[in-house]
Amino acid sequence: MKHTIFSLLILLTHITMNTPSVAQEIMDRIKTERTSFEALGKIYPVEKSVKIDKTQIAGVNCYWFIPEKLSSENIIVYLHGGGFSLGSIESHRALVSLLSNTTGHRILFIEYSLAPEHPYPAAINEVVAVYKMLVASHKGVKLIFMGDSAGGTLAVTAINALVKEGFRIPDAAILISALINFKCNNNSYQTRQELDPILTKAYILDCIRNYLQENGDAEANPSEIVFKSFPPLLALVGTNEILYDDSKNFHEYISTIQPHSEFKAYQDQTHVWLLTNKDSVQAKESLKDITAFLESIQ
Repeated sequence: MKHTIFSLLILLTHITMNTPSVAQEIMDRIKTERTSFEALGKIYPVEKSVKIDKTQIAGVNCYWFIPEKLSSENIIVYLHGGGFSLGSIESHRALVSLLSNTTGHRILFIEYSLAPEHPYPAAINEVVAVYKMLVASHKGVKLIFMGDSAGGTLAVTAINALVKEGFRIPDAAILISALINFKCNNNSYQTRQELDPILTKAYILDCIRNYLQENGDAEANPSEIVFKSFPPLLALVGTNEILYDDSKNFHEYISTIQPHSEFKAYQDQTHVWLLTNKDSVQAKESLKDITAFLESIQ
């Protein structure tokens, strides 16, 4: 069956934002689509052995995921996907609890502000503010950015903001199905579109327009950023994604300035496969790869 549960839910979320103003009728649709997207968090249960605590850091709602068996003092800072307009603790609670339980790491989930109400650079500013507070309150602890889809975009652009400020950057970055090229002109948009049941170029461009509105600049687009430094990187992607080349090309670029850069592709997997099927062979393989990468950062 070509359309997975995830793809059907994503199809419900496809919207077109062609005007800078946010009309009430469009906002009503977005609210409905956000509710549909949150159903992703109910596909499989939350890990019972992981404690989840809500907090506020720098005025932003955040959630601590604390596994029963802690194997590291390091902290993962998780940035969810959803095309910059969708996603929350509800859509990602199960996935993040799985990651926390599997890796033995504390995870801080940032529930950043969404577009179109809060366009670029609001989400990045919130991520940077939370991260700085975390650095101040957890001295000597290694911090790792992890993001899926648009959350991967935010991870990369937040790192750029920190580099520009001369502030300490995260000790590593893990990107899952990240959106990197805002021009959407990589070859995989053509070569893998028939394989991808979830994303289309038109949908991604709509998400980008909705996110940037009138505030975009070159550094909003990760593929336009020239990095002088970048932390160790693990880029993961499914082979059946139009975003395949985003991950592959970004890894190849970062590997020129950061020797510890890894690229992992998972056969026949679609966009952010870990959200919908934690028991697949490929999901288990990717969890092992994430755990091994984290162990290399100790």
